[in-house]
Formats: sequence, structure tokens, C-alpha cells
Amino acid sequence: MKVHSAFFSKKYNMFRQEAIEIIRKAITEEGILASAQQRDNYARVWARDSMMTGYAGILINDEEILAGLEKSVLTLAKHQAENGQIPSNVVNDKASYGTHVGRTDATTWWIVTTCEYLTKTQNQELKNSLKEKIYKALSCLKSWEYNQRGLVYSPLGGNWADEYVTSGYTLYDNVLRYWALKNAAEVYNDETLETVAENTKNLIQENFYKNENGSDSAKYHETAYAKVTAKPYFYASLNANGYDGRFDLAGNALALLLDFDLDTNAFSEFLNGVKEEFRHWMLPAFYPVIFPGDDDWRLLENNYSYSFKNEPYHFHNGGSWPIFLGWLCLGLKQKGVTDIPEKILKQYEELMNEKGEHFREYYSTDQLLPLGTDQLCFSASGYLLMTY
Repeated sequence: MKVHSAFFSKKYNMFRQEAIEIIRKAITEEGILASAQQRDNYARVWARDSMMTGYAGILINDEEILAGLEKSVLTLAKHQAENGQIPSNVVNDKASYGTHVGRTDATTWWIVTTCEYLTKTQNQELKNSLKEKIYKALSCLKSWEYNQRGLVYSPLGGNWADEYVTSGYTLYDNVLRYWALKNAAEVYNDETLETVAENTKNLIQENFYKNENGSDSAKYHETAYAKVTAKPYFYASLNANGYDGRFDLAGNALALLLDFDLDTNAFSEFLNGVKEEFRHWMLPAFYPVIFPGDDDWRLLENNYSYSFKNEPYHFHNGGSWPIFLGWLCLGLKQKGVTDIPEKILKQYEELMNEKGEHFREYYSTDQLLPLGTDQLCFSASGYLLMTY
């Protein structure tokens, strides 16, 4: 995918090299681990982590990261389930497909970045050997439509925000599914897949962005669509009980990157408004924040594996994730918007200088505390995406 060239900050060279070294230190024989600190659950080849990190490696053309990406691709492919599903993570030759539920985005990210890697390397032997697995993974995604109408359905906890409240026909998972179809169609010159990809894009556009000129026949839930208020962004998700109209930063970032249609001026004004509310550019992954007493709080309070992390302004519940800010910067620049990416990059660099903590998992958005695992490939990749 063609994106715009980088603008460089004064701290660019120092942070860029540090980010690259963090990723390089996380590369093993099995692939790219989630963190250079190889401990706990992070000492695994996580599909979404290794694939996003590998994508950053493709953008900057780093040979070591590209080699790690190929190992990740093959490790995950080796453990593909019978139904075509790609594991959420692999460690010591053992695969996990999710704990409470499976992870939809493990399969989509694997297809997306594997195809990006095949395009980058032009390795015909690898392309041929992976074709069956890629098509089998696409078949798995097809089966997750459930009603055979074109959009994949994700259970609660079924993607990266595994302790959050979004579920159903989620923006994030469906945009990724479109990207997977689009990339596979291009790699294998498949006109049928190309048609499915375009139909999927149209369905997403018609169902997740309020447009009075759209087609009623494409609407999944005409009653809910008629009632939902227009937003300057794509809705987070759609379910049988209606729309989740909150802002999903990751899903919108990917929609921008993949050239979905929205009013970029109105979207930029919205982002500026969120910045004014929080008084910084470390924008929350989901907005607005959920508080005790809100309807969705009950969905949050028991949805965790080890400890509850989703206090207001933390983790998925309003926390700011550099990896998805990176995708947002990339997506905005794809649309010709450069001022907001510059401000986000400047804010992130200032925070790393001020707090003395580099490439932590996320920041709380009330106090801007660096939290979660450090030396995280996710966050190092986010910085590289911001500066591309």
C-alpha cells in the first residue's frame, strides 16, 4: 500500500533506533514475540502483535524484522486449525486460539500481513506454499458471517480489545476482513476475491457510516440504522439490539488507511474536540469512557482473565495505545491530513522524555501515566508507523 513519506521530529533518530532495537531483541526462532522482555504471556508469537510489528518492518524495510516476520508467518501457519483459524498465539510449539472466546483478528491480521510480505519479497515459492492456507483462512472468515450476508460476527472479547464491551458486527474486524480479501485478491490475481472485497467494502460503508443517500437493501438493521444519530466517524459495532455509536480509534484508523469514504474535515474537528476534552493528543482507544453506573459497566467488570484493568481512563476503557495512534497517523496521512499526526508524534515523544518510560503498552488518559508491559513491540511499532 502506498502511503505518504514521513515528517521527522528532532528526537526521530534516537527513538526510531530504540524502537527498531526493541523489536529486534524480541525476534526468536519461532518469530517476533510481543515484548523484548521475554516473560509471562508476552514471550509468545501473538498473531496480531507479530503481524503488526512485521508490517512496520515492511514499511521501514528492516531485514532483521522482515526475517522475524517470515518466521512468525510460518509458525502461525503451522498451527492453523482444521477450520482455517489462525491461532491467537504460539509458544513452545503449542497454540492457543483464545481463552474465553476465539480471536477474530488473529486470522485477519495473519492474512493481511502475510500478503503484504509476499508482495514485498516476491518469493514465488513461499507464495505458492502458503496459498492453500491463506484461502483456508479466508474460508474460516466466511463461516463467521453466520447469516451469509457479508459481514463477520465477533463475540464479546473476540479481538484485540478482549476485555472490552464491543461485539457483533464490529467495524475493526470487518475492515480487517476487507483488507484480507483485498490483499489476497491482489497477490493471487483472483477476480472473484476482488469482487467479494469490493462488496465487503460497500457493506461496511453502508452500515457503519450514516449516509442518507445509501442503499436500504445493504442495511443489516434498517430499524436501528434509521434511529442512530449521524457521527463524524464510523460506528464501533452493530448488533441485533442496535448500534454501538462509540468511537473506535483502531477501526476508524484502518478505515482511513484503506480509503473508506468519510468527511475528513468533520473527522479532524472531532479529533480536535476529543483532544480539547482530554487536554492532550494521546487519544483514547475507545470513547467515551465507561464509568461505574453506566449501562455497559456490567459488561466490563467481569470480563478479564487475571485482574481487572479497565478502570475509567485505563487499558481498553479510555486508555491510549501508541500502536493504534500509529495506525491513525498513517491513515490520516493517507487522506492528506498531516497536522494531527504531527501533534500526536510530538506529544508521544514529549511523554517518553518526560516520564522516562519508553514504549510502554498504553497511557492512562486522565494522568498520562505509562502503564502495562514495557519494551512492547506493539508500541515500538506504533512509533514507527507515526513517523512513516
